[in-house]
Order: sequence, then C-alpha cells, then structure tokens
Amino acid sequence: MLVRILGSAAGGGVPQWNCGCPVCTAARSGSRPVRSRRSSTIAVGDGDGEWFLGNAGPELDVALRECAPLWPQPGDPTAPIHGVFLTDAELDHTLGLLSLRQAGELHVYGTAAMRILLSQCGLLPTLESYTVVRWHEIQPGERFALQYRNGLASPLRCEALDATSGRLPRYARGSGPTSGVVIGYRITDERTTRSAVFLPSVAALDGNLLQQLGGAHLVLVDGTFWTDDELRQHGRGSATARSMGHLPVNGERGSLRLLRQLTDAHIVYTHLNNTNPILFEDAPERARLADAGASIAQDGAEYEL
Repeated sequence: MLVRILGSAAGGGVPQWNCGCPVCTAARSGSRPVRSRRSSTIAVGDGDGEWFLGNAGPELDVALRECAPLWPQPGDPTAPIHGVFLTDAELDHTLGLLSLRQAGELHVYGTAAMRILLSQCGLLPTLESYTVVRWHEIQPGERFALQYRNGLASPLRCEALDATSGRLPRYARGSGPTSGVVIGYRITDERTTRSAVFLPSVAALDGNLLQQLGGAHLVLVDGTFWTDDELRQHGRGSATARSMGHLPVNGERGSLRLLRQLTDAHIVYTHLNNTNPILFEDAPERARLADAGASIAQDGAEYEL
C-alpha cells in the first residue's frame, strides 16, 4: 500500500491568499523556511497502480497534474482513480470532487450526514449531473472494502472511525445532522496487514479512539492548531481550536502527549492551519515534534507500507 500526500494544509492552503500572518508572509518572501501547501488530501494506492483519494481539496486538479502515478497510461482514456473516501462535508475537503466530473463513474464513501449536507449545498447534485456517482453509505465502526470501478473489491479494507465532532459546515447555517458529521479511516492492506490512519479532523482522542489507532503503522492526524487559542493570538477571531472541532497539538491534553502511547506508529501531522508555528522549518515547535518522534506531512511525500 502507498500513501501519497497531495495536500497537507487546512482550508486556504499556505500561503492563504488573504492572510498576512507570519507564516504566510514568510512563505511569500522567503524570510524564513516555509513550504507552500495545498488543502489536505491524500491518495492511497494498492501497489498495483490503482488509487483512491482521501478527501478532495479545492486544488485537486493542480495536485493531479503534478502527480504522475495518478495519470492515465498511454492509450488509456481513464485515470487510475476509482473513488474518494470523505472525512466530512466541508468545502475544503469536497470541492475537488467537481474536478473529477469527467470520470465515467466515481465511487464516493461517506456517511448519511455527509450525503445530506452535500445535497443541501448543491455539490452532490452538481457532480451527479456530470458523472455516475456510486455513493457508499458508511457509519462509524463499519468495515468495508474500497471498490474498483468494475465493482470488484480492492485489497484495501477500511474501518470508519468516529472523530467525535458534531460541528456542521458553515454553509449548513447551524441546522442539520448531529451524528456522523466527521469521521476518520483506518485503511489496511489485507495482503500485508499493514495499516494507515487518516484523521485530518478530530475533536478528542479518548481511550476508545486511541485503542482503535493501536497497531497502525502510519497515523496522519489533525495538526490544524498548535495551541487552543492560536487564532486569538494572531488576531484572527475568538474561536478556539476545540470549538472548531480540532484537538490542538500542544498542551497537557494535546494530541502530541496523547499519541505518544502509540509507540510503533509513525505520527505525521497534517491539515496544518497557516497560523501554526510548526510550519516554520526552523521553529522550536518543529524540534519538539521531532524529539517526540513525530513529523509533519509535506505535499508530494509518499509512504510505502
């Protein structure tokens, strides 16, 4: 199984077009080492040239143009992308679905709540007017196989993980489903039994969820904010990380301390907000991650499991 990072930032990417925070300023000027990043999206390959996407960020078309393994082979009119598994219905994770509208058909995996939300905002009906969407309704705790376009099961098996957040996308205007709004995935290659976790948004890491992460070889986890009050520190509003459904990395109850229990896993932070100081490659916060055995995702990086 291969896991490729197509995007590792939170919504808006790095640098964000309308932001003059220290990270975005440095990314533009080169005054400190900061890499540009697209919105959080991954590709998972079966090792035989067939791929599935985890979320579909707004810059997906650019990411696909830059990723040769996901291109059609000469003489083949069809790209080797069979479907997309969604962690939520946020626009930052789903707008790229429209970049896949030329597909003959597309398998999409998500909860009933996600389908309701994507239908209400018009994204799903728009996609369905261009291509055949095979919607696979899943729920937390369910195990299933990712399917190829011909309907056959791939060797990649998924388990949907409850990410313990009922926070709705802003476009829902505060009304909508209350469960199954945010999930993660544990993806296992049944041929090798090795597994990766994709958890770009998580509100809490309780004992049950940590137990479900146990034994995973790669954990791509929510690194949106370093501290709970990060936005307030940068004058970007009063919302806290936790109120937005993101467990901060740092602190006594932060994810870095909790994830140290996963001694055999490679912990990689993704979905990084442009205010997060770990985006500075020379930051002491980045050094603290390294000391703890963790790292951050980089666009274009690939992990072989």
